[in-house]
Amino acid sequence: MTTLAIIYLLTFACSVVMGAVAMPHILFIAHRRHLIDESGGRHIHKGAVPRLGGISFLPLTLISVLLFNALCVFLLDAEVKGSDTSTFLQMQLAGIGAMLLYLIGAADDLVGVNYKRKFVAQIFAASLLPAGGLWFENVGGLFGIEAVPAWVGMPLTVFFVVYVTNAVNLIDGVDGLASGICILAFTVYAASYMFCDRPVFAAVALAVLGVLMVFFAFNVWGRDGGGFGKIFMGDTGSLTLGYMASFLILVLSQYRTHSLFPETGALWFALSPLAIPLLDVVRVVVSRYRDRVPLFKADRRHIHHKLLRAGLAPRGVRWTLLLLTIWFIGVGTVVSQMGGAEWVVLAYLASWVVMHLAINWRIRRMKQIDPSLEERFANRCNTIAPDRLFKF
Repeated sequence: MTTLAIIYLLTFACSVVMGAVAMPHILFIAHRRHLIDESGGRHIHKGAVPRLGGISFLPLTLISVLLFNALCVFLLDAEVKGSDTSTFLQMQLAGIGAMLLYLIGAADDLVGVNYKRKFVAQIFAASLLPAGGLWFENVGGLFGIEAVPAWVGMPLTVFFVVYVTNAVNLIDGVDGLASGICILAFTVYAASYMFCDRPVFAAVALAVLGVLMVFFAFNVWGRDGGGFGKIFMGDTGSLTLGYMASFLILVLSQYRTHSLFPETGALWFALSPLAIPLLDVVRVVVSRYRDRVPLFKADRRHIHHKLLRAGLAPRGVRWTLLLLTIWFIGVGTVVSQMGGAEWVVLAYLASWVVMHLAINWRIRRMKQIDPSLEERFANRCNTIAPDRLFKF
């Protein structure tokens, strides 16, 4: 085992250990200060569950990454291989943006923040990345487009970061769903950066992965009482995860001709772990626009709500969507090696359509068996029209 591989393991282990130590203390404080999510309304959980799990994500990630850098200097007797001025600048600005969203998310979890203010913060944080020289310079050859001018790439990058950040936030509706998808995503990113010989970015992915795995255990298998209780990540966690994922995707998108991505570049492959939340945001926005309801009004139109209407229990929804995420990763891996970007996008869309046709068929069957499903799962504050509920 090489020295760098040992440092990778130490970085990951540091994140796991610190997460395991921090999470019970966060649970204790959240219960003591009554910082909890009550059941009812749009929430499908029962009882009172603390919502501050995500408060550990960014600090522990930063500590683990700084440890990685220090170990590389001490053990490799050099700066991290592949680091340069532009990489350093991008990392610093991404850290500032992540910290901003971390603070906004924490404020939202504690006292509530208007969605307009959250959008302003997200746009500002997203704008830091193009300011550091990181933007979409290509789109992987989609529709024959190779180079993208800065005046297009920069605003496209800002839109993309905000889009990914909110997609991760909105998919956080079932225990272990958002964290499980992000575990798969950051695993893919860590492996990709190791292959591309970019240790710093691989360390970021590994550091996030370590604390996420600890959170996943508490979120999915935690029980009320004791140090191993159930906890939610809240907006503090989901906004931070979405921003960091978009940052790593943007960096990967720069690899246009790497041997791992000979046909399409890394961009479309990097999107595969997040294909479900990204496509679901589009579907939900179109659905709300079609039904003339406010685009930003929360309701029960998301993919996990559809699966609940199809008769699945929350844990069934979680594992179904995680298996489908693995399917999208496999599709992205195989198709990106065989054809152009158009074929990758087509494969994603075909998988998405087939998936929804199967879910809609199941919903229709469940409606025939139990007509009360429509009333039980429609949002009573913003009821989906009966003729729309089991469509799209």
